[in-house]
Amino acid sequence: MVAADVCNNLDRSIFDPLILFMYQGQGLMPEILSDRSIATYNLNQTRVKRLFGPLWSFRALVGLKLDILHVHHVPLWQKIWLAAKLAKVPVILTEHAKYSISRSNRLQEACRRAAGVVNCFTTVSEDLKNYFVKEIGIPEESITVIPNGVDTSRFAPGPKNGVLRDLLPDKFAGKVLISIGRLTEAKDQITLLSAIELLKKQGRNIFLIVVGDGELRIPLEKEIAQKDLTHCVYLAGSRPDVSQLLPGVDAFILSSKREGFPMSILEAMAAGLPVIATNVGGIPEIVKDEQNGILVPPQDQNSLANAICRVLDDPKFAADLASSARISIEQNYSIQAITEAYTKIYLSVFQRNSR
Repeated sequence: MVAADVCNNLDRSIFDPLILFMYQGQGLMPEILSDRSIATYNLNQTRVKRLFGPLWSFRALVGLKLDILHVHHVPLWQKIWLAAKLAKVPVILTEHAKYSISRSNRLQEACRRAAGVVNCFTTVSEDLKNYFVKEIGIPEESITVIPNGVDTSRFAPGPKNGVLRDLLPDKFAGKVLISIGRLTEAKDQITLLSAIELLKKQGRNIFLIVVGDGELRIPLEKEIAQKDLTHCVYLAGSRPDVSQLLPGVDAFILSSKREGFPMSILEAMAAGLPVIATNVGGIPEIVKDEQNGILVPPQDQNSLANAICRVLDDPKFAADLASSARISIEQNYSIQAITEAYTKIYLSVFQRNSR
């Protein structure tokens, strides 16, 4: 999604953006890109085509006549770096997370190799840069930090609207919570459900909407039923209308065990919501505890429940957090500022490669 937002905000008098897909099954992205008039190309790396190694991708890159290739994630760079080298296309590599890399010596070696050969290596957080420098041994000067950014005109404060009301029980008059993220072990929705169970036992009139899909959907459905939360938790699946869902929500919650630099928090803060999130990964670079949000320890249902209570029970505190959250995004994480940072890199790489 970051790539789509950056492409959407590039100066079209200078750039002609194209987003490449490595495989089939891109979810909602083609529809989003079509709405923004951003061209796409599917390399369609089927098992048969992969037998030809990088030659298939090389042929595609040459035909596309790319000036710069911006690759997101080291594993994808591994699959296309040789084709890009043969096609003489300069490469910018951006990494968003470290978990998979931390568990694989092969990927760690790929990171070191990539840092030495790509035209620019960027990460989305200082936390991730520190990991690469201290744990992988990549020289600090080889890494540039460019955080994710959010479209502050699309994600903005507003009242509860019909899109949100359609997901709530009929005539619901309680507090609405929302959590956005893939239904995976890393996002730890199980702890969030345990916190909601605690709040319901207190007699709280709350309703939680969980946006996202993933391999844990069925286990989470079973957990919701087992905890008797079917009347107050709704798994909404993946949705293209998150920007319309956020306005009017009483609090945003992210219960992750680990994170890179989550877009969902940026979007919630841009929408003027009080944010409650775990103190992991790059999150504390965005959320300053009790200033523009609340940080809690990961896998701690009691701390999470207490933080939710504090936001719901103190409207002034919640409003102050929400206002500060919006200001933080406008000042530090607007998509316009992030696009300007990438624009400088693109032009610099292009100019060096054109000499």
